[in-house]
Order: sequence, then C-alpha cells, then structure tokens
Amino acid sequence: MTDVVPETPPPANRGLWMLVIGLGIAILIVVAAMIGLAIRRATMDPQLPPSAAAVPAPVAAPAQPARPGEAIELNINLAPGEAVADARLENGTLVVRITSPAADQLLLIDPASSRVLNRIRFNRTPEKP
Repeated sequence: MTDVVPETPPPANRGLWMLVIGLGIAILIVVAAMIGLAIRRATMDPQLPPSAAAVPAPVAAPAQPARPGEAIELNINLAPGEAVADARLENGTLVVRITSPAADQLLLIDPASSRVLNRIRFNRTPEKP
C-alpha cells in the first residue's frame, strides 16, 4: 500500500492557502464564541440584567413550596396611611406603586416566583413653613 501525501502548493498559491487556512480558523473561533454566549445566556436569570446591583427587599418566603395548580402567596404589610395606587404588568414584571404621606414606593415583583425583585422608595422632604 502506498502512502498518499498531499502535494505542497506551488509558491504562487501559498499566500492563498494561508488566507484560506486563516479564515477557517477564524470561523471556528467565532462559532465557538457564539456557542459559549448562547450557553451563558440560557443559564442567566432572565428577569435580572447582569449589571443589576440592587439588592432585593427582604420578604418572608412562603411556608411551603407550591404544588402544581396552587398559587404562591406573597404578603406585603402596608403601614397605616399607605395604599396601593397602581399595579400593572410590564415585560413580565408586576410593578406596584404604593403611596403614603411620607413616601411613595415602587415594588417590582416576579409573578412566577412571587418574590420582590426590587423596592424603590421616593422619600418626601418635609415642607418648611
């Protein structure tokens, strides 16, 4: 059996061969990077952006995990004088606006897990007479 050895390209085509090999390597690197980014994106929490530095407000966890068909209960205690002014769903997040004489608040709630993602408080300064 004879060994088959590819011929070396003639000197005139050597630059073209190097270009083809270089582009092939570049394509493999780009495909590997795209697969890595797709895996990273699939494993990230979709509700929080990666640069979110806000710490969620502490809320009591449900007593038991919900069984299929049951709703998870989220209890938020309002202080005297506080009231829910508005509640709406935006991009899969429930936004609840709470008003009171001292401050207004926005609660960002994940409806799927019934947990508060973020609490934003707008304090009012007392008026000077």
